[in-house]
Amino acid sequence: MKVLVHNFYEKVQNDDRLGYIFNDVAEVAWDEHLPKMVDFWSNLLFQTGRYKGRPFRQHMPLPIKEGDFDRWYRLFEETVDELYRGDKANFAKQLARNIASSFELRMEKDGLLKKE
Repeated sequence: MKVLVHNFYEKVQNDDRLGYIFNDVAEVAWDEHLPKMVDFWSNLLFQTGRYKGRPFRQHMPLPIKEGDFDRWYRLFEETVDELYRGDKANFAKQLARNIASSFELRMEKDGLLKKE
């Protein structure tokens, strides 16, 4: 999990649009955030019970625009495809797609999603 999460978020940090949101607006403390994300994904993929929390709330105040979740998902999918093959890799990508879609729908419903 650590390899996937660290590689993925390195891409996020370096992305022109997403890097701005995470680095400049949210000012993510990556040394603290990455272990939480490892726990989050290990819990989703392997039911480890290592993550307790409600990740949507942290995204509510961010200046997320239409297309940002698609961009996030494409980076995740690219990272998984570079590192893994098989059913679990496909499952990880499907979970990420579901998360991106769910977050985008909730933000749009709540009037939080910025129009481009």
